[in-house]
Amino acid sequence: MSDSALSASAAAGQGAVGRVSTAVLASSFRDALTGPKHVGSPEVVWTDGGSQIVLHVGKLQVRTVDSTVVVAVDTESEEFGVAPLMTRFVFGAERGPASLVAATDARALGHPQVAARWGELFRDVVWAAFARLVEVVGDGRTPVAIRVGSDQLEIAFEKPVSVVSLATTHLQDRVARGLRPALRERPHT
Repeated sequence: MSDSALSASAAAGQGAVGRVSTAVLASSFRDALTGPKHVGSPEVVWTDGGSQIVLHVGKLQVRTVDSTVVVAVDTESEEFGVAPLMTRFVFGAERGPASLVAATDARALGHPQVAARWGELFRDVVWAAFARLVEVVGDGRTPVAIRVGSDQLEIAFEKPVSVVSLATTHLQDRVARGLRPALRERPHT
């Protein structure tokens, strides 16, 4: 979506456009991956069911390419040494609500065994951090479009609309145009 189209989309809903740099994304993802007790640490140890892995979150990288956000971190374990772990999110069309939909790989990328063991958790934590960041940047507004730029995301927001208000407006519009609900046949008993 062009800058003017994104701004027009936000303006139509009396909203705003939030810009989030890849540096801010990376910082948010690092904090989410380390958890609240270890925010700011360059590495963190994840433990699950007797398995452990070190995430070198200080080296975490976020890249944007076309409509894709790629997140990569180095991991380290006794079994595999230092190995990469990556996930990517490919966002939908640049116009309208389809841009709010992101697809991801069934498995994380990187070392196959590391990705098979830790990839789903890594992807889920990154996605949750992304969703939380959109919520914070929106400050109570509803996201209506996301555009992936070369070094930032642009998120269009509009003020939330009450479903009751929307339904009332819809019914009032129908009445004003002289339309009535279709009569339903009653079941024969």
